[in-house]
Amino acid sequence: MGYLLAISNGASWDITKFLFGYLILGCAHVSVSFSNDYFDRKSDVNSVHTTFSGGSRVLVDHPKLENLALGLAIFFLVASAIATLVFTFVFAYSYWFVAFAILGGLLGWFYTAPPLKFAYRKLGEVVTVLALGLMMPGIGYFIAFGSIDLFFAFFIFPLSCYGLLFILTVEMPDVENDRNGNKINALVKWGIKRGMDISFVSALAGTLSLVVFYFSGFFAGRLDIGLFILFSFIPLVGVSSGFFVDLSSREHLTRQVMINTSTIILFLFLLDAYMLAQVFN
Repeated sequence: MGYLLAISNGASWDITKFLFGYLILGCAHVSVSFSNDYFDRKSDVNSVHTTFSGGSRVLVDHPKLENLALGLAIFFLVASAIATLVFTFVFAYSYWFVAFAILGGLLGWFYTAPPLKFAYRKLGEVVTVLALGLMMPGIGYFIAFGSIDLFFAFFIFPLSCYGLLFILTVEMPDVENDRNGNKINALVKWGIKRGMDISFVSALAGTLSLVVFYFSGFFAGRLDIGLFILFSFIPLVGVSSGFFVDLSSREHLTRQVMINTSTIILFLFLLDAYMLAQVFN
């Protein structure tokens, strides 16, 4: 999405830069998958795996793979950093790009890794919002455009809203396990009902921010923000459906997680599809 936003703002399509950038992001992302499994292995003992939450439980069921998981997490994190340095040298980017990319990788690492362990110290939601609202789309924009400018900065807030909706959603089925595992997050502190309220406000704020963009006229001629607003009703309606079911039921709760997450994914897919169509129009 970040790369396509840059193209919408006049950047040139460069498949080499795109693939190189995705190597940087992809390695960091894979590293997070392994590191989270490794550092959460004790708290995941009593977790219940769902499609979008509960961890993979691979290390719970196969503890002999622990050292391999940690080694792979470190390998992919280092690979992301090396790819960042090579990209910066080859394309003569500023060292701000290095700082931006490596900071993103470290945020993912310390989400569960000591000594910072953000997810265990009331900062899990903050880190996720930064990752999904700024770092992940930002790396794509930076790759294509060569910097972060006002055009992208506008999108940080709505994307952060959906980042908050996402993390609150995937925390829902794991509240008791997170509490027992000494994780301190919003749902452990305030409960699922309050989490649903915040999730709805987040989705609504995302839609309203796009409405403000529409009337500002800033994106006229570059993006059809009206279409963005229309697409944003998908996650808004999805999260709203949670107010009409009994979320104390595990079955209903799991179904709501599926609805929330699926509607967020569909929303992002439609935005990307629209911008990709604009590229080849």
